[in-house]
Amino acid sequence: MEDRPDHALVADVARGDAAALRTLYLRYERPTFNLILRLAGDREMAQDMMQETFTRVWTMARTFRGDRGTFKGWLFTIALNLTRSELARKRRGSRHLAEDAVEELASQADGPDTLLQRSEVGRRVAAALAHMAPHLREVVVMKVYHQLKFREIADITKTPEGTLKARFHRAVAELRERLAPPRSGQP
Repeated sequence: MEDRPDHALVADVARGDAAALRTLYLRYERPTFNLILRLAGDREMAQDMMQETFTRVWTMARTFRGDRGTFKGWLFTIALNLTRSELARKRRGSRHLAEDAVEELASQADGPDTLLQRSEVGRRVAAALAHMAPHLREVVVMKVYHQLKFREIADITKTPEGTLKARFHRAVAELRERLAPPRSGQP
């Protein structure tokens, strides 16, 4: 079952096949968890959102339309929307992650970015991302860490590509500013 395409597995899930859901879970567990963790900055919340995300896949599999996008895009949309809702509920307007969340983000091992995340530069990047507005952080996380195309991010976030490109460039400029060494004569 592990070599079957996503759309076939989702069709099986829609018919109540728990083994198909398990296969999808095993296939997408790590990228989905890392997406949520990087957006939320809280391991416990990320675990809760993972459970809720795959519960939604189970209950909403009949609504998946393969002709409108990939399963990964649909899954990330569910995860993103749940995470946004939970963050809004918990913080009610706060735009920054807690400082302990910065350490959580900086210490996560995820494939090729493991060394970066463990380095001082990784900690500084994680701290800068943590203090960034959520809509900017989302674009950076999906574009850089998950290597999604702007078109895919647009499908997931329901945001025009041009807006996403502008946000990405704004986020990169903000990161450069935050990560730049202090100029001489300035604190």
